[in-house]
Amino acid sequence: MNLRLSIGMSANPRTRPVFDGKATADGIDLVPTKVHVAELFWRQLRSAEFDVSEMSMSSLMMAIAQGDRRFVGLPIFTTRRLFHGAILVRRDAGIETPADLKGKKIGVPEYQQTSALWTRGVLKHDFGIDDTDMEYWMDRQPGHSHRGEVGFTPRAGVTIHQVPGDTDIGEMIVQGRLDAVMSYNPARPDNALDRSSLDLANHPQIKPLFADKHAEAVRYVQKNGLYPINHG
Repeated sequence: MNLRLSIGMSANPRTRPVFDGKATADGIDLVPTKVHVAELFWRQLRSAEFDVSEMSMSSLMMAIAQGDRRFVGLPIFTTRRLFHGAILVRRDAGIETPADLKGKKIGVPEYQQTSALWTRGVLKHDFGIDDTDMEYWMDRQPGHSHRGEVGFTPRAGVTIHQVPGDTDIGEMIVQGRLDAVMSYNPARPDNALDRSSLDLANHPQIKPLFADKHAEAVRYVQKNGLYPINHG
């Protein structure tokens, strides 16, 4: 009799063979469930619903460091991306280069999420901008966040405000209450964590920090010899 394992994953071209049954494992019957990764990570950290799942690398490292032995990380990476290329800024905020982010108010779904961690790492190591140089506003509410599940607290000097429950980072940047956002995830029916619904990528008041994302990607890879992994 095969071992029956539940597996939670996002739906993308790399995971599709599992969902359509083309990818199988000897002696194992996989029972897949499609879950948006933001909600999946939160559900796993809270109650470990699935036998196997994608997982936030940053949250996994923090959970293990705090003694959580429920999970074993496997080097299977379903996402690789240059996350800093997704930074969006207000056109009237005076932000033309990464250096202009200093002193600005930055919205982020979750400060500790892996994509935001990668983004801050690039800002620090490639552009000399420390996370203490900016003021962060976190969108996800305490009861629906990875931060809440692992008990994350920022290091001294890092300023993180909680976005009020009656608004979100999409509304705040359009209203001029934020200057930029990183790792922006528009709300979807399969994602119970992210609340912002505005399409910022096509909003007339908003533009990408890096106008030519491809050129910035080439610069980063040539300089660092690294194409970042995310969760897996």
